[in-house]
Amino acid sequence: MQEREARLLSESNDLDKVVIKPTGDNTGWTLKLVAKNNDEHMLNSKRSKEPRIFKTSDACLRCCSRIGISTAFVEL
Repeated sequence: MQEREARLLSESNDLDKVVIKPTGDNTGWTLKLVAKNNDEHMLNSKRSKEPRIFKTSDACLRCCSRIGISTAFVEL
């Protein structure tokens, strides 16, 4: 899911929660969106279907703010 689709999901109040978690090799952070129907989506980069990797958790939170998400959970 790209930012545009995530924004639509957020604006339609179909977003249940947002989880920010480190990648498996601890080189960055990913953003997981969970819809109210329990569908889980990873935020993808614009040019590929791979999950978008943020270098810092702060960058991930700024992306959440751009999308219109005001609450996010951080898993360590």
